[in-house]
Amino acid sequence: MIISLVRVSALLPGVSKEADKKKSQAKAKIYEKEYVRGSILDRNGNTIAFSQKPGGARTYSHPYAFSNLVGYWSKIYGTYGVEKTMNEELVHSNCGANPKQKKGADVSLTIDAALQERAYKDIEKYKGSVAVLDAKTGEILALASSPSFNVSEIEDKWKKINEKEGVFLSNAYQNPVAPGSVFKLITSKEIVEAGIEREEVEDTGSITVNGQTIRNYGGKAYGSISFREGFVKSSNVYFMNRALKLGGLRLYKTGKSFLLGEDISLDFATIHSNFDLKGYEDNVVATTAFGQGETLVTPLQMAMVTQSIANDGVMLKPYLFKSVVNGKGQTTAEGKSEKLVETMDTDTAQEIKEAMKAAAQSYGMSTVGEKEYSIAAKTGTAERGDGTNNAWLVTFAPADNPQYVIVANRLKTTEIGKTLAPVVEDLYNTLFDAN
Repeated sequence: MIISLVRVSALLPGVSKEADKKKSQAKAKIYEKEYVRGSILDRNGNTIAFSQKPGGARTYSHPYAFSNLVGYWSKIYGTYGVEKTMNEELVHSNCGANPKQKKGADVSLTIDAALQERAYKDIEKYKGSVAVLDAKTGEILALASSPSFNVSEIEDKWKKINEKEGVFLSNAYQNPVAPGSVFKLITSKEIVEAGIEREEVEDTGSITVNGQTIRNYGGKAYGSISFREGFVKSSNVYFMNRALKLGGLRLYKTGKSFLLGEDISLDFATIHSNFDLKGYEDNVVATTAFGQGETLVTPLQMAMVTQSIANDGVMLKPYLFKSVVNGKGQTTAEGKSEKLVETMDTDTAQEIKEAMKAAAQSYGMSTVGEKEYSIAAKTGTAERGDGTNNAWLVTFAPADNPQYVIVANRLKTTEIGKTLAPVVEDLYNTLFDAN
């Protein structure tokens, strides 16, 4: 009877998993005494984190820029970030017979350390983030967030670091917020697929739905406008009118086609969003159509949405890990490009691309790189209800042959999305001038 009870308990949900976790932790403690912890490298082989002896202190070459992505390893406070996700690989590996030194595997990221550092410097003075993807592969080239902390001081200043709000939560992929008008990329798909992009809407500056009057940003009225002008002017009235014409169910299905409201499991984290039209009530449908409502999304997921448009409707799965190389110098794992979902057909994507190119020109965005590539873009300014905004800018470049996607946001600000243009332009210049 006792044996039977033990067998049954091992099958209870969570029991076996917890036992495996404790077993793994016990092994790790043993390995830490024998093995030098593996290094974490960027895509070009530059060292981000390394150790010099078994159980020795960790050295971080970019203590602020990578802190809430690479994280930390600490004898006192354990592991966080990539150091935690890849702990099993980093803590030990196959080093062959009689190695001069036992060491864990080296983990190479798809991140460009110089670009990551530049991105962090561009945003370090405010709360916000930047996500940069390769538009054709899905590789994550930068994922910077502010506020940050000095990971090299994690043991000496733990209490002080913890007093700073939000430093352990990356605004780039762990903090979904209201997207504002960058959501119009999604509503645009619905409009174009329905074939009503040439129809005109009379924009008087506001619309009343279920007794609620909803206005354009700044109360502006744009008169008779069709899709392209409605997109460039970022007319809330236009997008509300179109969403109400097509119905809440269609908008819901459109959002779901971009995986909104789904948990998306990536190689380093699971990203979350919120997408709820609450029974398709007209006022909820209207506000959702221009990025208010109940929608919450991360910059990384908006980068995925933008990448799918840039890539003719094919959304690729972002990935962070480039390779894992053991102590014998053998590559034991490699990241690869993977199709996640098809969000739209090529013609629909092209129509939205053209609208984004026209929008970027209207914002006065500069050409980038020595070859003076143009940018395609959409701004967003989500009202938070406390007198501040979430400012957004989603982009890809070159506009005619997209290679990169850059999404930036700034939280709890009085600024608007267009003010993020210098950040995005700086990073594109860094990318194009380096290649």
